[in-house]
Amino acid sequence: MKKYVCFIVLFTIIVSTTTADALADILQDLAVQTACLGMYSTAQTGVYVTSRYDDPPDWYDPPMLANRFAAMSGNMTRINTFYGVCFDYAQFAWDDIKRYQKSYNDAGMIGQQWYIAVTNKNDPYTIILYDPVSRENATIISNGVYLKENSRHRVYAHDGATGHAWLWVQHSNGTWYWIDPTWTDNTGYPWWGKVENGREVQYYPDPKYSINPNYLKPIVANNEQPRSSNTTNTQNTKPATSNTSSGSSNNKSYFLIGYNYSFEGFHGLTIGYNGFYISFDMNMSAYADGVTSSSSKDEYLLWRTGETTEVGMEFLLGYSFNLYKNIFRLPIGIGMRLTDTYYYYKDNIGNKGWTSNDNFMENKYFIAEAGLQLILLKFLYISSTFRTIGFSDIGFSVGAGFVY
Repeated sequence: MKKYVCFIVLFTIIVSTTTADALADILQDLAVQTACLGMYSTAQTGVYVTSRYDDPPDWYDPPMLANRFAAMSGNMTRINTFYGVCFDYAQFAWDDIKRYQKSYNDAGMIGQQWYIAVTNKNDPYTIILYDPVSRENATIISNGVYLKENSRHRVYAHDGATGHAWLWVQHSNGTWYWIDPTWTDNTGYPWWGKVENGREVQYYPDPKYSINPNYLKPIVANNEQPRSSNTTNTQNTKPATSNTSSGSSNNKSYFLIGYNYSFEGFHGLTIGYNGFYISFDMNMSAYADGVTSSSSKDEYLLWRTGETTEVGMEFLLGYSFNLYKNIFRLPIGIGMRLTDTYYYYKDNIGNKGWTSNDNFMENKYFIAEAGLQLILLKFLYISSTFRTIGFSDIGFSVGAGFVY
């Protein structure tokens, strides 16, 4: 039985690794194909060309893939080429994935998770993902193409790229791959990698796609070497380090605020940012029903009915882990509950209400919680948690609010 289980685990790992390599391979192939179709035009970026250095060379051209292009274009033996800027390269690559989506899904791409990735000028720390859409659904227009913003990610772009466009593609295991067809054409080898620890990490290109004889020379970006295409660092690489405050690369920056209620009668406010959250709740039910003063307790004979309640406050600090595409999250938090015990009483002249022993915050409980948070329509959330209170009691909480 153990051998059978080990075989299943090993088979799963092998299939997963093979699929990951397949996606890396087809994306590098796409970068080269797009590079063959395009010729980079610095003039169209608004920069006046004065030398070959100002207008980078185009290493790839259509004759390199002539047979493939002829087969793709059918009897016409013709295919469109373009003369443009980085956005044109990104759009052509995006269109190819759309046209042959099944091939990319078979290689490991999840669903329709491929986007044009863009950084604005002077900001390499924010990557914005866009979909080409109809004019009616667009939020911006770029180079004559209507785009709708999908999400923003606090991720450092490869080599600090700004004012640039390329592609993000998500693997079925959750990993984001990036490819840059423009820089592939400008350098003679595929620029690609994965999003890891809040940055785009560059991986070594496959030699079969590289035509620059110097393609194996490491491209140093912020003292970081490119990495090999497998998941283990090679001898000449070192682990990537993050320059951002972001956690998971799938984590979209967001602010959360909402109402929180626990079944023990505590309710209040939850606020959070980028996964971190704090909840502050209070229970003042005894005061709402009436609390005796010290003088009335001294003047009349009181007796207790046996009913008690906890009056006070609680606070929790926690982090909400991304489980799936920022739609399902796992909140885990710890905190304290500080309360007084109030007893329900009656006296000998007919008064009744709540009273305590006047011991301020006499009860102190440790609280731990874990649950599920669901993001709806990208701006609403609902949540529920299971709690342990003082290592002996259990409880539950629910919440709802807004995400920005």
